Amino acid sequence: MLISSPTSVEGALEELGNENTLAVGGGTSIALMLKNRLIEPDRLVLLNKVPTLSGIDERTSATVRIGATSTLLELMHSPLVNAALPMLSFASSRVGNPRVRSVATIGGAIIHGDPRQDLPPVLLSLGATAHIVGPSGERDVPLSEFFLGFMESAAGEDELVTEVTVPRVAGQRTHYTRFTPGSEDDYPTVGVAIAMTLDSEGTVRDARIALGGVDSTAILATEAAALLVGHRPSDELIAAAGQSAAEGANPSDDQRGSESYKRAMVDVWTRRTISACLAG
Repeated sequence: MLISSPTSVEGALEELGNENTLAVGGGTSIALMLKNRLIEPDRLVLLNKVPTLSGIDERTSATVRIGATSTLLELMHSPLVNAALPMLSFASSRVGNPRVRSVATIGGAIIHGDPRQDLPPVLLSLGATAHIVGPSGERDVPLSEFFLGFMESAAGEDELVTEVTVPRVAGQRTHYTRFTPGSEDDYPTVGVAIAMTLDSEGTVRDARIALGGVDSTAILATEAAALLVGHRPSDELIAAAGQSAAEGANPSDDQRGSESYKRAMVDVWTRRTISACLAG
């Protein structure tokens, strides 16, 4: 197997033009897949020496830019992320263990497309966008359109996600809950991420609810969120939103629970996460 370490985006794209080639950020997922012979690429393109793919900064006063090779450890400790996007910092701190967090990247988290991971639902609820560069040019893809299915994304095999941009919303309330009845290091059985804004009267002006682990990819529970908008949430309304989120999920049976159990947990944890978000 050939391994290359380009120092520019252009060089990385040139390497990706070869057949059966994979780009590698932190390599935490790819290493496991290689070990289990689930993939057999001819060439790996390491991205850690491309300086323009790293860094966390303010793109504008209303947008945070996160380079694709930024690690979860960097997200955890970034003063900007902690101040502007605390839910993202918290979710990063819950992934795997310190060894994983020190090398796993935000770009890898979304490109890998595993519906059980923590960052995709959090970024979905925050309205994040992926910036993609390829032979045919550059484009911005909202994460609501980026995840296409199990380990499938809108980025082509010859393209790179170079950065993720996340809006900063004044007064936004956020909360992420991961239900892990087993080990805390494990994937969550259900993940629920919520971002909402309220007016001075406590009426919900805007809400986004995202779910992880209960479909072929992380999903937005748009109907559940719509139930909250324009209202001051009551216990009855929160219960209706939880039920709606459960009905919109499409979980499958596995070692973390049956389809019916996971659907019930979506209901329970959506209600709890909304309540926690409202409590501030």
